[in-house]
Amino acid sequence: MRARPPIYTRYYDLLGWLLDRTAKFPKNMRFGLVQKIEAIGLSLLEHFIEALYRKDRGTLYQPVNIELEKLRVFLRLAHDRGLLSGEQLRFAVGEIDEIGRMWHGWAGKAASEADR
Repeated sequence: MRARPPIYTRYYDLLGWLLDRTAKFPKNMRFGLVQKIEAIGLSLLEHFIEALYRKDRGTLYQPVNIELEKLRVFLRLAHDRGLLSGEQLRFAVGEIDEIGRMWHGWAGKAASEADR
């Protein structure tokens, strides 16, 4: 297995934190908001795993950016419903923003090289 870049380990840790939080959401949120947050979270992990092994990871650039934005929106929705505290939302969105910057540097460079 290839060495994991910092973005992978940072996102993996965030995903674990998210899964711990969604496990505590009320049961009436399980088939809606929880499923959505977990599906997007796991999808992003799949994208990062795929990016480890692809030379053309730039093709994943836009799909990952879209998934990161979806995750931000659904976490804000969870906060608005009283399921996440303001501190938890700030932490999660801060981590997502940093991961987005890391993704921009890692995959954005690959995308611009492919355009040449």
